[in-house]
Amino acid sequence: MEIFEVGKRLEIGKEFEFKIIAGNRVIRLFCTPVNLEELVMGFLITEGLSSSPEVIVEGDVAVAKVDRNFDTAINSSGCAGVYVDEKLNPVKPGFRFSMNFIENFVEKLEGDYYRRTRAYHTALVISKNGDFVRAFDVGRHNAVDKAIGLAYRNRFDFSSSFLLLSGRITAGIVKKCIRAGIPLVVSKAAILDLAVDYCKKYGLSAVSFATGLALNSGAIEA
Repeated sequence: MEIFEVGKRLEIGKEFEFKIIAGNRVIRLFCTPVNLEELVMGFLITEGLSSSPEVIVEGDVAVAKVDRNFDTAINSSGCAGVYVDEKLNPVKPGFRFSMNFIENFVEKLEGDYYRRTRAYHTALVISKNGDFVRAFDVGRHNAVDKAIGLAYRNRFDFSSSFLLLSGRITAGIVKKCIRAGIPLVVSKAAILDLAVDYCKKYGLSAVSFATGLALNSGAIEA
C-alpha cells in the first residue's frame, strides 16, 4: 500500500474495541483507550442501568454490576446503546447558570489532543462553583459517558452541574442527561428536533450555539 501526505499531516487518533460484560449481556463498542473505568461508570448511569456503578477493568474488558435487565443494540454511529423498560422522570435544577458563566467554558472544549489530531469529541461536566472534569473520545456518546463517570467519581452534585459537549445535542444525549439528573446541556454544535421535544417534555434546559437556540426550564438565569 502506498501512503503519502496530503497537506499538513496530523497525529492519528486512537481507538480500540472494548468489551463490557454487564449482568448476563456483553456490549462491544469502539472507543479511545483512556478513562475506561469512568466510561463504563458513566455508561451505566446514563443508560439507567445503575445509580451506584461498580466496575472492574482488565485490559480491553470491563465487568460491571447492573441493577436491571436490558437488551443491547449497536447504533449506526458505532456507539453501544441499550433499551431499558423505564419511565423517565422530569429533571429538577438545583442551580441557575448565567449565560456568561456558561460561555466562559466553551473554549475548554478544544484541548491539545484535538489540535494534534482533529479526531476527538470533548465533553465537560461543570459544577456551580466552576469546578469541572473533561474527557475526550472518538465517540460523542463515549466522551459524555467518560465526563459523567469522572464527575460521579469526584462526587459532583449533578443537579447543580451542566454538561458541555463539542458534538450535536441529539435525543440520545438528552436522555443521558435526564437519567443522570443533569438539568442543562450545552453544545457549540447543533440541536436536533427530537432532542428539543425531549427537553420540553422532561424539563431539560439546553443551549446550542450553532443553532442559536436556548431552551430554559429553570437551569438558566434569565
